[in-house]
Amino acid sequence: MTREQIIELKDIESQIKALKAKADTIKKAMQDEMGNEEHVEVGGFKVNYTIVISTTLDSTKLKKELPDLWNKYSKEGITRRFSIT
Repeated sequence: MTREQIIELKDIESQIKALKAKADTIKKAMQDEMGNEEHVEVGGFKVNYTIVISTTLDSTKLKKELPDLWNKYSKEGITRRFSIT
């Protein structure tokens, strides 16, 4: 591992962050333009902006109100985190 690799990696990550922000801005403008329309066709592309309903588990509330149940069904995961500071 070299200092140059770290600098190159940080530069690439910065570019990715900037491009993601730009993409998010374009996406938001398109969504605003679509308004309540869920499907639009533009230049051979089908653009969908649909409502999706999902059900999730409120783990914070479960842990607080039913700690025994939380302990019975929760499981611990182990990962490695890579960071450069």
